[in-house]
Amino acid sequence: MNEWYEAEIRWAVMEEGKQGLREWKDAVCFFISESRDAAFQCALEIGYRECDVHEEDGKSVETRLAQIVSLACLGTNRTEFRVPLEVKPATERLSFEHAFDPEGLAPLDVF
Repeated sequence: MNEWYEAEIRWAVMEEGKQGLREWKDAVCFFISESRDAAFQCALEIGYRECDVHEEDGKSVETRLAQIVSLACLGTNRTEFRVPLEVKPATERLSFEHAFDPEGLAPLDVF
């Protein structure tokens, strides 16, 4: 039976020369798979597909698959997912009485 899986995938961005590791990139991916082993292979395929090599200022910069950080089976018949993101400190002051208007704010287009 196919089930939904969630994989957190981590890539290392490496710069040729003294810099070496520049940064880590993490992403959460959702996909359907038939077993945990097949899901792990699918996560690896996703990870390798995002690898990249390009030149910046005459230096080679590579995005390399570093790790499948986590892999979770979410079950069947899921119709929605929630991915917690980082907690950010407030940069403005709002009183407790402040009323938000989520219906009045259009979401950003990502792609």
